[in-house]
Amino acid sequence: MTFFGRLSARAGARRRPAIAVVTTLALASALGAAELVVRDKIAERFATAAGKKLGKAPDVALGGTPALWQLARGSFPDVVLTAKGVSARRMTGLDIDAHLRQVRRNPQGVTVGSSTVYVDVGTASLASDTLGMLGGVVVPDPATGRLIVHLGRTGVLTVPVTPTLRGDTIQAVPGQPTFNGTTLPTALAREITDKAGRTVELTDLPLELQPRQLAVTDAGLRLSLRGGPARLGT
Repeated sequence: MTFFGRLSARAGARRRPAIAVVTTLALASALGAAELVVRDKIAERFATAAGKKLGKAPDVALGGTPALWQLARGSFPDVVLTAKGVSARRMTGLDIDAHLRQVRRNPQGVTVGSSTVYVDVGTASLASDTLGMLGGVVVPDPATGRLIVHLGRTGVLTVPVTPTLRGDTIQAVPGQPTFNGTTLPTALAREITDKAGRTVELTDLPLELQPRQLAVTDAGLRLSLRGGPARLGT
């Protein structure tokens, strides 16, 4: 082999690894771009379907498994939907955090293996229209599991309200109202408690959801729901 031939062979040997690296990087870049596009499209489909139930499209997360792999299998192991400011059951300003597990495509549509949903209700949402007109302010008391409703401009008129979950119904049960720590007369107390009480039915929920727990939090209320196998969308 001539001198120039040996130089050419060495140069070719050096180029082959470089070409392999460039090819690998190009493929990785293409796959990365495809992953982003597919992930966005899948998230958009979930958001559209869920938005029909929530009244607004939620944010969607698909977990750490590559979306291309999930799409190829037709199975999405962990889909998370989050939405703020949702209106439902005569209440507004609800924050929704839904975890859907084992979401699968099949000839009948899209099914969900199980679901867990948390609904956070802030203090502004807890004050009914009547309480709002009376200047009502709701202060959570997690230590006692009650909501303290302060009425009037000074807030010295207070009504303790105990939220309870009874089957498929949330009941807000008012306690004895007081004015600056003094118990009110019976007739006046009854008039106030009638306005402070509230009942919310939780029947016919999507995803076969059933209420499981209701807790008073620092921000208001948190309702936990669980669902078994169900269809997503109509």
